[in-house]
Amino acid sequence: MIYRQCLFWPLLAIVFWIPLPMGSNPLWARGTLVLLIAVLSLFWVLGYALGRLETTPSFRQAKWLHAGFMVVIGWLFIQQLPIPADWVRQLSPFSWNLHAAAAEALGMATPQWMTLSVSPYDTMVSTLLTMAYYLFFCLCLLLVDRPDKLRWLAWAFVVSGIFQAVFGSLSTLSGAEVLLFGEKPSYFGVATGTYVNRNSFAGCMEMTLAFGMGLLIAQLKDSKADSWQEWLRQTLQTLMSNKVILRTGLAIMVIGLVLSRSRMGNTAFFSSLLVTGILYVICRKKLSRGMIVLFVSLLVIDTAILSQWFGLEKVMERIEQTSLERETRPNVSEVTLAAISDYSLTGSGAGSFYTTLPAYHDGSWRGFYDLAHNDFLQFPLEFGVPVFVILALMVIWSSWLAVQAMKQRRSRLMIGMGFSSFMGMLAIMIHSSVDFNLQMPANAAYFVLLMALGVLARYLPSDSRKKSGLSGMTADVQTVLFQ
Repeated sequence: MIYRQCLFWPLLAIVFWIPLPMGSNPLWARGTLVLLIAVLSLFWVLGYALGRLETTPSFRQAKWLHAGFMVVIGWLFIQQLPIPADWVRQLSPFSWNLHAAAAEALGMATPQWMTLSVSPYDTMVSTLLTMAYYLFFCLCLLLVDRPDKLRWLAWAFVVSGIFQAVFGSLSTLSGAEVLLFGEKPSYFGVATGTYVNRNSFAGCMEMTLAFGMGLLIAQLKDSKADSWQEWLRQTLQTLMSNKVILRTGLAIMVIGLVLSRSRMGNTAFFSSLLVTGILYVICRKKLSRGMIVLFVSLLVIDTAILSQWFGLEKVMERIEQTSLERETRPNVSEVTLAAISDYSLTGSGAGSFYTTLPAYHDGSWRGFYDLAHNDFLQFPLEFGVPVFVILALMVIWSSWLAVQAMKQRRSRLMIGMGFSSFMGMLAIMIHSSVDFNLQMPANAAYFVLLMALGVLARYLPSDSRKKSGLSGMTADVQTVLFQ
């Protein structure tokens, strides 16, 4: 439909925009992100109410993920909702103590109404962001209803990644050291793209590189040349196709990743590539010549040649020189674990880490930590262990759908997108064990779209032809699902 097409292009524009204003981390950028997604969602609802739009099979198949998002959003809303103080005292004694201590410090009586969150304003902001992530997830499933649109979505991520890599590399190599919307406050001499933090930039590169890998896999052909003339013809076709542009883009993003000097960023990318590549071979039960050439070119050309020119050895030096005795993060992690045990049921409130941590400061580190530098610790502390388990199950389910797409789909595009989804999520999971990628709005939004990509790779019909009454006929979907 024309109406759906008119909404699809703004979706791609939002994908490109999200990382530009410092990863959408400043408060004004967060508000802009929420507003853009809300407006686009409102137009979709209007089209649905007028009968011009309908839900898609992919959207309906994601029912468990919808349920998970709704439970998480509902819980965050409860966290920042004033409830009787006695309830808070029963559910979260440590939250009650903080609220009571704050009232006493101000010379006020203990309030009769409290919130489970120790920082209700930050929890409200996090709730709005989480709602925006969920709407973004839904829009991806509702507007990407054909394989050509899925390909366009993947290209939007790749173009975004190339821009980030080029901007970050030129900014660093030229010595200009600027951001797109302001001065660069730190991390001079390393690439950060339009982000402030190099590790957040590296996380973005990991995800956009995963999309590029999926597109390359979608273009692989298993045909063999019977003569040198046929080989020459295939080579010329390759050189004249967009595969060369895509491969060049991947090289540029690898350079940007290396220039970030992010130890775990580089480790996460190549580890996830290796693991997903092995999983791909297991799922497909074969290793084609094209896949061998692709992986060899990434591991040899990118790392041994291009990356050497742009400082891969400096990344290796940083990895070798890493010393737990000189890092303060392990101490913070131990303290965070102690805090989790106190807030295990209800959490301290989304976005409240910097408010919660000072009460547990044991003097073993200097400075101020507003983030845990470990998403696997920050989420259970702020959301509570039960909700964190729900989030983990959602990611596992999306990953399983991506694996199923690699194993069962026949369409090269769907297989490639399954590869992208699994690789991108795995890379961020590895990186998040020592950093805060999912606390950065741009990276969190990209991660949510990787989850949606797993659903699309598994359930999006590979036949792009229109079928009358498709919305209510699941049998038609089944006939084209594995074509």
